Amino acid sequence: MDIRLRKITDYLLLKSSYLRDIGLFHGKMGIAVALYAYANRYQDSLMEEFAWDLFQQVYDGVHVDMPVGLEYGLAGIGYGTTLLCKRGWVECDLNAILADIDAKIMERDPRRITDFSVRSGAGGILLYLALRQRTNGSLLTFDSQYLTELQSASANKFTLDLGTNIINILNEPPFTDSEYIEQPIGIDGGSAYYILKNVLA
Repeated sequence: MDIRLRKITDYLLLKSSYLRDIGLFHGKMGIAVALYAYANRYQDSLMEEFAWDLFQQVYDGVHVDMPVGLEYGLAGIGYGTTLLCKRGWVECDLNAILADIDAKIMERDPRRITDFSVRSGAGGILLYLALRQRTNGSLLTFDSQYLTELQSASANKFTLDLGTNIINILNEPPFTDSEYIEQPIGIDGGSAYYILKNVLA
């Protein structure tokens, strides 16, 4: 067991319940993914239980006014959930559990999108949809018209490989893996990044 990662996970256990952000990059969703990754690597059932509790807190905190992006919003919740399912860490019917989230994403008209970035715009939604299709091909919660319009609106404006690993999108923390105390704890620029880098990369 990597003692540095264990210290970081213990710190995440201490701090993550107090987070208000439930998103993927800086909040509870990303930390749940990191803790599941750690629990799976080291067969740590207690860590897995805590990750499950955190995952439940994410879904308890989802609300209708959330942004749709990957960094702070609904696409990030969907992406994180899909990643957990793809890795076999959580058993769920993605079309059932993500139906409400996907419906809220589809309320934003893709023909009027002006933000094509990965973090807050159409790029992040495309990454989420690509992961969903690779995980279970039947994408029943998005209608074909929405998918066609999103792809058409994003053509030539989004060039990132849709199969890219999440770790390649995230910012590395400006501190080392031994300087995590009183630092951000998310997977983007925070201490949970080191868990994903060592376990998922």
